[in-house]
Formats: sequence, structure tokens, C-alpha cells
Amino acid sequence: MKSLMLALCISSLFLSITAVILPKLAIAYLALSAYVFLLYHQDKQRACKQDRRIPEAKLHLLNLLGGWPGGYCGSLAFRHKTSKPGFVRTFRLSAAANTVATLLLLADTLKHSNQ
Repeated sequence: MKSLMLALCISSLFLSITAVILPKLAIAYLALSAYVFLLYHQDKQRACKQDRRIPEAKLHLLNLLGGWPGGYCGSLAFRHKTSKPGFVRTFRLSAAANTVATLLLLADTLKHSNQ
């Protein structure tokens, strides 16, 4: 439970900072995060039923594009993919890459708005 609360705090902080500078991007990230959260839930249900799964590559791509807050919270809320070191490592890299790209974009936006 503590891990999920931490994930919610980190995700909220990231989305809040983004919303202050680029509100439309934050809305897109929030919508994508909600979608990814639901995908993690759906994939967990499919795993329990031994049904056809959502490809990991799809989850990673959506995380990279900005849905990682939903993926982070979804993985902890549903205890899904948390014991797969390769998945966790790739998730962290995609989340870090998106965060760095977003921070660079936010910094550039601030730089140009002050000129």
C-alpha cells in the first residue's frame, strides 16, 4: 500500500508540474495514463484466466509516450508485472526517457516564454 501511495504522489507531481507549463500535454498524459492503468487491469485479468495477453511491447510503448504514471500505479494496484525484472527494467527506462523528454520540453517552453 505504501508503494502505491508513493506511485500516486510521484505521478501526481509529474502531471501537476506538466499541467502548470503545458496544460494540453498534461491532459493528454492523464488520458493516456488512465488508458494504460485500465490495460494493466485488463492484462492482469487475462493472465488470471490464462487468456490472450496484451503484448508487453504495447505496454512499454504507451508508457514511453507518457502513460507511465498509469502503468506505475496499475502495476502496483493490481500487483501485475512487478516480479518480472526485465519488464520492470524496461518500464523504468521508458518512464525515465519520457520524464527527461518532458522536462526538456518544459524547460524549453519556459525559456521561450521568458524571452
